[in-house]
Parts: sequence; C-alpha cells; structure tokens
Amino acid sequence: MELRLKNITSYQKDTVTTINLSKKINILYGHNGSGKSTISNFFYNTAHADFQDCECSSLENFRPVVYNSKFIEDNFYNTKEQKGVFTLSKANADIEKEIAEKEILKESLTNQYREKINSAKNLTEEKNKEELKIQDSIWTKTESTRLSDLKLLMRGSLGSKRDFFTQTAKIPRLPNINLSLLAKEYSELLKHKNNELLLITPFLNYTFSADDIHVLVTPIIDSSNSYLSEAIKKIQNLDWVKRGKELYLNGTTCPFCQENTITPIFHKAIESIFDESYEQKVRQISSIKSAYEAATKNIYSRLQQEISACEIIPFEEKEKSTAHLKILEAEANKNLALISEKIKNPSSVVTLQWDNSTASKLQESITEYNKKINEINIKVRTFKTSENSIRGRIWGGIRDLCNPEFETLSELEKSHNENYKKIKLETDEITKQGKKNNEEIKALRDQVSNIDLTIDSINLRLKNLGIHGFNITKHNESEDKYIISRTDKPENENVYRSLSEGEKTLITFLYFLECCKGKLNKDDVDMRDTFIIIDDPISSLSQNYIYDIASIIHFEIIKSDSAKKILLLTHNLYFFHELIKLAPKSKEDKTFKRDYYLGRVTKNQYSIISDIEKNSIQNEYQSLWQILKDAKAGKVNRIIIPNIMRNILEYYFAFVHRTDALQSELIKLANDDGNNDFRAFYRYINRGSHSDAVNITDMGDIAPEKYMEQLRIIFTMTGDEKHYIKMMDEEEEEVATA
Repeated sequence: MELRLKNITSYQKDTVTTINLSKKINILYGHNGSGKSTISNFFYNTAHADFQDCECSSLENFRPVVYNSKFIEDNFYNTKEQKGVFTLSKANADIEKEIAEKEILKESLTNQYREKINSAKNLTEEKNKEELKIQDSIWTKTESTRLSDLKLLMRGSLGSKRDFFTQTAKIPRLPNINLSLLAKEYSELLKHKNNELLLITPFLNYTFSADDIHVLVTPIIDSSNSYLSEAIKKIQNLDWVKRGKELYLNGTTCPFCQENTITPIFHKAIESIFDESYEQKVRQISSIKSAYEAATKNIYSRLQQEISACEIIPFEEKEKSTAHLKILEAEANKNLALISEKIKNPSSVVTLQWDNSTASKLQESITEYNKKINEINIKVRTFKTSENSIRGRIWGGIRDLCNPEFETLSELEKSHNENYKKIKLETDEITKQGKKNNEEIKALRDQVSNIDLTIDSINLRLKNLGIHGFNITKHNESEDKYIISRTDKPENENVYRSLSEGEKTLITFLYFLECCKGKLNKDDVDMRDTFIIIDDPISSLSQNYIYDIASIIHFEIIKSDSAKKILLLTHNLYFFHELIKLAPKSKEDKTFKRDYYLGRVTKNQYSIISDIEKNSIQNEYQSLWQILKDAKAGKVNRIIIPNIMRNILEYYFAFVHRTDALQSELIKLANDDGNNDFRAFYRYINRGSHSDAVNITDMGDIAPEKYMEQLRIIFTMTGDEKHYIKMMDEEEEEVATA
C-alpha cells in the first residue's frame, strides 16, 4: 500500500509525496502544522474534492476507521448523543463458536476471491502484453505505407500505435491490394492534381498507295513519236538525254562538235520526247517524296520531344521508344534518298525499305502511354472521387497485409475469453457463497449483538483511569444511541462541552476504540479488513495519560490483531517513545523490522516524509537539536531557529544548574560592540513569549549561519563548546601545538 499526496494543503502542487504503508504498523512523528492532519483527513473522507489529486493503492481492500479532529466534531462536538457500537455478547458461546467458524470461512472465501481477481487481472495483463506485441509488429510491418504519400489519407489514425491498430482492426480485408503500387498511384494523382497531361501524338505508320509504289518501281521512258526516240532507246539512257537537254542545249551550237547543228527541228524533237506525260510522272514522284517526308521526319521529331517530356513514362520505356524512333527515322531518310534519286533519274527503279515490326512496336507503346495518360486525366478530372477510391482501398489492403497478426490475436482473444469466463464463473460462485455466509453471520449476530457491552467497557476504562465525574449511558429515547451523563446534571445538557480538554480526549478515544471493535450499524455487512488511523490521541492529555493511551493502543489494537493495518500520527515525543518501547524486542529486531515503519513529517516550504530508524529516536532535548540541524539543512522553516535556540539554552543550563553563568555571558556578549548581530539575538532570548511577532521581525533579516555562530559562541564562553559540537555532529578542531 502506498499513499500519494499531491496539491493538498502543505504538500507540493506538482510533485507527488509518497508514504510507504506496506508494513502492518506505521508510526509518523511530526510537529504541529507539519502536515499530519492532512493524512488522517484523507482517510476520513477520501471522496472529498480537496483530495482529487491524491490516492492510496489497495485501499479498496480495507475499511478505514479514523480518529482525528473531524471524528470528534462529527460524533461529539456537533451532537449530544453518539451512535451505539454493536458488539457480540459473551452469553451465547455456541453462537459465538458458530460465528467464529463462519468468520474463518469468510476469510477463506475472501482469499479465494482475491486469488480469482488476481488471476483475472494477470490473465488480462498477459493478453494486453501480447496485444501490444502484435501492435508493434503491425506498426513495423506497415512502416513503408505509413511513410508514403498515403499517410495524407490516413490522418487521425497515425498518432499512436494503438490508434493505428484500432482503425485497422475494424476494416474488412481487401485481398490483392498492392500497397506499394497504390502509393505510387496516389503520388501520381497528387502530382497532377488540377493539371491534366497532354496526350502523345498518335503514331500512324505511313503507307504508300499501289499507284505510288508502281510509279517508283517503273522506269519513266520516251513514249513520243520523235525521230530521236529510236536513237534514245538504243542508248537506253533517257536520263542522260534529259540532263544534257537541261544543262547543255543552249542556242544552236552542238556541245560536242561545236557546229551549228541544233536546229529548231531538233529542239522540237527533243521537247516532244519530254512531253507533258513525262513531266507529270516526274511531278508525281516529287509529290510522293513530299508527302512521305512530311509524314515521317517531322512527326518523328515531335514524337521524340513528347515522349521525352512525358512524366509518367518510365526512363527505360523512354529509351526503348526513342530507339524505335531512331530506327524508323533512319529508314525514312534512306527511302527519301531513293525517291530523290528517282526524281533525278526517272528511268531508275526504286525499291523502298520497310520495318513494320519496329513501327508496330512504337505504335503499341504510344497507344499504351496514351491509355495511362487518359486514366490519370480521368482521375484528375474527378480528383475527390479518385482520392476516395484510393482511401477506400488503403485500410482494406493494410488489414489484408496484417491478417496473420490478426489471426494470432483472434486465437489469443479466444483463449483469453474462455479462461476469463471460467474464472468469472468461479468468482461468481465464491461471491454467492460469501454473500450467503455473510447473511448467516448477520443473522447470528442479530441474536447476540448489542450496545450494552460497549457502555460497560467504556465506563470501566474511565473508572480505571480515575475518571468518576461522568460516564456513558443509553439514550432514553433511542436504544441504539449513547449519551454522556453526569449525576449532578440534567440529561438534556450537552455534557461533552463541559468536560476538560483532557476528559474530552479520553472519552472520544475510548469511544473510538469501541468503534474499532464493533459496528455503528448492526446491518453493516462490510467485511473488509480494518485499517485503523489514529491522529494525536493525547494532544490535550496530561503526561499521566500518555502511557495509558499508548498501552491501550499497543495491547488492544496492535497486539490483539484487531486491525490488519494501523497508522499512528503524533506530535508528542514522549508518546512516540512509549509506542516504540512497547514494540517487540529481540536481538536482531526481526519482528520490528518486519511489522513496523517509522517516519518523520517535516515542513519547510512543503511537507516532506522521511524514514527514520528505531535507534535514531531521541528525547525532547535531543529533538530540539535535531530540529536545529534540520533548519540549518533547509528541511524546516528557518524562522523557528531563534526559538529553538532559546529552548536549548533554557533546557541545558537549567539542567546543569548554571542559569546565572548563562545570563552573565549573555550580558557580556550583548554589550560587545564588535558583535552587533548578537544584540537582536539577546533581546529575543530575554523575551518571555516565543510568539512575539516583534521578535520574529527583528530576527528575520539575520542569516541562519549567524544564529549558529552566536549559539556556539555562547557555549564557548561558558566552557561548553564540546557539548555544542557533539549535539550538532560537528568535528572538534584540533589545536595547533608548537
């Protein structure tokens, strides 16, 4: 069990202060105002809004019974009667024996119940651990998808592994989803958002007509009736004649014999050979060339630019298509050269080259490119629809990818549910038995339970403590309530308010002691272990009662095992000592170490809890020195230093009967002009009241080290410096010798 205090009274606002309550008996010592009451108030009403940042582990297994100022207010100060405490009568031994047996059964059932609860808890924890491993595996497995552009479509589910796992788990599987390709698809969609791609110009392989092919493969010869026709046919070189006509036939002089043999008749004969029919065929060849050139060279250049600029075509594909274009372009250049030759020599026969395979491959590639471009453009035009389509496939694809992990989880949950169901049935059966047993215990208690024994017990204790002026009696009108009565006072008077402070504390504590043994409601079925918390039960008692109360607590609460856990808080050092003296003693203190926890509550700016050992317990005089050391170390507020020093001086010099010597040295120091700091210190010591605000103001500006220095000077001047050194745990300075 661990108490965690935060943001309450003098405890830190942002940091948790913890108290280990794992031991059976826990005793905390601390001065008034150090923060003890906050601890008891928490257990008195854990649901109070002031304690919303505080908690105590395993407290649900205990029934807290608290004695503090709030208990006194609720049960005595604000009311004239007290609720009756129901305890068992000793008149019916058989029923008590039966109740004891059922109490043993109750404890057994309680232990079984806790074991089952722990088993269910461990089962769930184990399942949760395995589930976390599966979550980690899914998170790792989907890293590439989570880091891709698809993350933009998974917003809100990537904040944690748990969120991602939860989203994946509730989506049906979508088989055959390639998440890598899906990421590329979305990346392309984002790249071309609001920007459609241009289509590649469709490639159509140029086809010559049958007439064109015929013209190219057929020689153009003389078909006129010129007398020169027969001579040209004999030399079979019409092209040579045509070129000679164009280049050399000028005027009337023959280019060979240089005679004037070129007559008009000859001119006419030559011209008739190259008539309109011949020219038409030559023009047809030129037309074929122009058409072919336009359909090849220009389009190849354009296609190369478009393919190179297209973003969606992979580099390898671009290289392949460019190679095809170069092959076709080279082929076209060769064919154009052949056609040009035909134009120069119309009588020649031209056979063109064809690479239909390469052309078909290029055509298919461009068709495929345009298909992909159209698909993207369609998505771009309907971006939201396309994006939603991709979004709808992501989680289904992830769910399918991680299906092995979810199958493992399904088997895990199946096994867990079966085992958990079994434990639940067993727990319900134990609860059923426990409820039945509690009802039987209640029925038996009703036969013998009453409040009379409590009255007798409290009155006997008052008598044994020497209190005879008042006692506890039954309420006249309510059989289930008590009143405090005096023999010489009317019954309707509030006797509690007329008691002395010591008597008030006695009666309230004795009543609380009975509350620890019994129940304030005979129908109370709370069977949890009792956790007794007692806060300063001797705050207003005389020294004579300290030992009595400590003895009662030790023998009737601690030693009787009436409570499974006890927490005692006190500011009284004598009471603290008495509790420790009554504790078990052995050579190695094994029992004490096993069952007892000792702590100290101190306060400077905030309250803190520190562990202390049994052998470190001090008397009141030693405690004053300890407070002085704590103040020097900053553990308690330094404003108390002057008053602690005054008490130390009074204790010590009164004990050694040297009060006059002390006063003499104080006067000397106060009159010392070289020690101005001591004057305020001397003035404070000689004030009777330690609550004098003027003194506090006077002393506030002097550093704590100055106080320590002045105190040591006093002990030095009186010859008691060694006592100061011992009490402050300082080392004695060695005196140098010649």
